[in-house]
Amino acid sequence: MLNKFKGCLVGVAIGDAMGMPSEGLTKEQIKSIYGIIDDYKNPENHFKPYLKAGQYTDDTQQTIALAEAITKEGFSDELFIKNLIEWYKNEPRGIGPTSEKAIKNLINGKLEGINSKTCGAAMRVAPLALYCRDLDELKRNIIEASKITHNNDEAIAGALAVGFFIFNALKDRKDEELVNECSEFINNVCPKFSERIGLIKDIRDIEKGFEIFGTGIDAIECVPSAILCFLRTDNFKDAIIKAVNAGGDTDSLGAMVGAMAGAYYGYNNIPKKWIEGLENRDYIISLAEKLYKLRFEG
Repeated sequence: MLNKFKGCLVGVAIGDAMGMPSEGLTKEQIKSIYGIIDDYKNPENHFKPYLKAGQYTDDTQQTIALAEAITKEGFSDELFIKNLIEWYKNEPRGIGPTSEKAIKNLINGKLEGINSKTCGAAMRVAPLALYCRDLDELKRNIIEASKITHNNDEAIAGALAVGFFIFNALKDRKDEELVNECSEFINNVCPKFSERIGLIKDIRDIEKGFEIFGTGIDAIECVPSAILCFLRTDNFKDAIIKAVNAGGDTDSLGAMVGAMAGAYYGYNNIPKKWIEGLENRDYIISLAEKLYKLRFEG
């Protein structure tokens, strides 16, 4: 199980770092600039001035902030808020407009989050899926953690969906029935999102799925695409390569796919060169080990 915890958190960072150079580009632009992204690349997009191959963005930074909060005293929104503010003051990388606005509000004492449909809550949800012992606890904590920045039904439903698939990947589940179970899990939060997840069952082809769902920053686009990408591949490497070459919000897509696939296949099934080329990997592994201890020994 520790193998899965490590795989999940390292998977977030690898997917994020692999998708970083292609974020904001179309599928066609990615092809003409990079060919195919199947390893870390120096970015030629808006990250070019300040990031290098193997470095990650705010997706991983916020995931780390949440993991750090949990490993200190279990999940508490106060500590997570404190960590987000601390992170924001120390050069956040590629922070989305919703997260930035929400954290500025937090600094000013406004705690209600922003009504935004984007995937900022979904991309960082992995530590909660590792920490929570049952689905009721998972649901409660994800809703609370999401609302801090993304106080919107679609954004919250997206975070719940990703959390649900990670939680089940830890139990070695990657079956079609999960699609129905996930739809049910999020239905009382956002019926529209629940319906969208339900469509995954009928889509076999990943590229077609990307066209149907989209791969943009809205949770209702990139979350179903990420889940489809996880379900329709059979190893970590292929799942990530599909995600980061899709176009759109590729770092978040990569981070979410990496979390699910890493939790399912485990750390030992991640390509060694991707682990070796990743910045800060030892610290990320140490957080996974702490979360594991908290869940099974704490």
